[in-house]
Amino acid sequence: MTAGAAWIDVSERRSGGQFFFGDSETAAAISAANWARSPLGLPQTWPKRLRVALEICLNSAFPIAIFWGADLCLLYNDAYHGLLADKHPRALGRPAREVWPEIWDVIGPMLEGALTNGAPTRSEDLQLHMIRNGRRDEGYFTFSYSPIPDDDGGIGGVFCPVVETTDRVIGERRLRTLRDLAALSRAEDEGEACRLAASVLAVNGYDLPFSAIYRFDHERGEAELMAATGVRPGGRVAPNRIPLGDPDPIRGDIWGLAEVARLTPGRVAIRTIDARFGEAPRGPWSAAADEAVLFPIVLLGQDRAAAALIAAINPFKRLDAAYAYFLDRVAAKIASSMTDARAYAAERERAEEIRVRELALQRTEAELREAQRLGRIGSWRWSGRHDDRGGASPYLARIFGLDPDAPPPSFAEQKGLLYAPADWERLDAATSETLRTGEGFELDLPAHRADGVAIHVTIRGEAVRDERGAIVGLRSTIQDITERKQAQERVELLLREVTHRAKNLLTVVRAVARQTARRDSPLAFSQRFDQRIAALGASHDLLVQNEWRGVELHALARSQLAHFRDLFGSRICVEGPTTVVKPAASQAIGMALHELATNAGKYGALSNDTGVVRIAFGVVGDGDAPHFEMEWRESGGPTVVAPKRHGFGHMVILQMAKHALGGQVTLDYAPSGVVWKVSAPLDNVIEPAQGED
Repeated sequence: MTAGAAWIDVSERRSGGQFFFGDSETAAAISAANWARSPLGLPQTWPKRLRVALEICLNSAFPIAIFWGADLCLLYNDAYHGLLADKHPRALGRPAREVWPEIWDVIGPMLEGALTNGAPTRSEDLQLHMIRNGRRDEGYFTFSYSPIPDDDGGIGGVFCPVVETTDRVIGERRLRTLRDLAALSRAEDEGEACRLAASVLAVNGYDLPFSAIYRFDHERGEAELMAATGVRPGGRVAPNRIPLGDPDPIRGDIWGLAEVARLTPGRVAIRTIDARFGEAPRGPWSAAADEAVLFPIVLLGQDRAAAALIAAINPFKRLDAAYAYFLDRVAAKIASSMTDARAYAAERERAEEIRVRELALQRTEAELREAQRLGRIGSWRWSGRHDDRGGASPYLARIFGLDPDAPPPSFAEQKGLLYAPADWERLDAATSETLRTGEGFELDLPAHRADGVAIHVTIRGEAVRDERGAIVGLRSTIQDITERKQAQERVELLLREVTHRAKNLLTVVRAVARQTARRDSPLAFSQRFDQRIAALGASHDLLVQNEWRGVELHALARSQLAHFRDLFGSRICVEGPTTVVKPAASQAIGMALHELATNAGKYGALSNDTGVVRIAFGVVGDGDAPHFEMEWRESGGPTVVAPKRHGFGHMVILQMAKHALGGQVTLDYAPSGVVWKVSAPLDNVIEPAQGED
């Protein structure tokens, strides 16, 4: 018998009517068929075991097939029709090989094994690609093959209960894909969202033999490949970039993405995968996909597609409503992931902006604190109520010696604590005026630290207004100007001192000039006047160097005897502790030393090669009346002869020194050498140390 030959003519009515198989459609077909040319023969000749099994089959609501005889001729019941589809009723009584040639390589060995060896089989959700209704379909079946004994004790056939699980298997597979897409972790950006989605789609090659996700760049008019599955990125099927609307059949918009970019959610485009794409990938199937569905991916809150999903269709499955819904949900999940990623990226960008602003604010605050520290400036913001403490900067507490961790004192508490009552009243009046008129103020006020140390501050205040312009408080800066104030007072004192000293100096110069001119010839006047003015200038230089705070006596002696500098340590000896004398005393002592040195060089100890000058000074007397003493003693020089008349130098040595120092001054013209002595109260001579009154 050749394949496809008609063994049974279902239109032929039964003859004899010896067997009645029931009232089902299949039973009727069996009864009506002409079995004379079938390998099974006429039903009345069928083995008893076959008829019993067939009766069970026909009376069952579960899909059951019976394969009988060496040719495994097929008998089945009504419930089996769905598995046969358009093969019913032609399949009735035909050899199984002819009914299922497309899957015979799978089920043939199983059937023949059961028939030959009597070994039953069981298959769970076995994938079979049967041709039904004109096309090969992906199908899943759970069935068993059980041998049926023949009447002679052998194995006559195979009993096969079967159920198709295609919808459940595919449904679970798609549900798993959607579940995994929903469980994806949040992506850092849209590109990562596409790549993560693709990693899930790659697992389900049955429903998505290949896929590609393109992101639209509307400004540049192109689409960029973000991720792909089942196909090589950058290849013919999935170019890295696609120019939207470009008609070039090779490098242009081969998928027609320009149309997809204009689609609204819920609309799709279907493309035939033809020779333009070269050899299309097959995925897990034995044949390549011939169609693809293109979905626009519109992000939440957007009015046009941000991306597109290209999904190849399973070549063994029709794009029915369930399949289309599944792909639509895939596109929706991708859109959701990209929306989340975009929102997350935007949130992260905002967080970064906030972080940068906070860092900048921290730097500014640090710079402000540093500026306040360097400028000794604190700030205070206050509502205007006397019982309000307001808000103060850390440096304000430092200015007033307050606890920086404790709230600042209220404005009322500052009275007496930080400001004397009268000064606080001035500040209260200034702030009240600013709160009333909005005009700022600036005050220099004496104040006190918490430990009672007096300070001086400059306060600048201005009104704080709300968004409507109403005055709601006051803010101010408080600068510690204590050092500046003290420096200013020192400068003022110094200026007064300089003025006083200058007047005195001019008086001395005038006296020097008058006395020198009175006693010397015009030629000698010029020389003597220059020398005396130079001596006066040397003392003055020392005063200036020491900011008019006195002159140290060792330095004064060396400056006045500078022209004998080579004799210091050998013939000129200066003895005494470090002693700073007052400016007036320094001028008198300096002039006297100059005159004594001049006389010693002309007539005294320094006029030969052996004379010695000893200068000694110090504080004498430990009791109630300590006083200053100084001595100039010459020795080793020519025999001293007292002068017959006294010039200006004598007056400087005795009278000017006595007048300036307010003590006793003596000059002895002893033959062995001149001796000059000074004894004066300490207050007239010694400059008090700094900090002393």
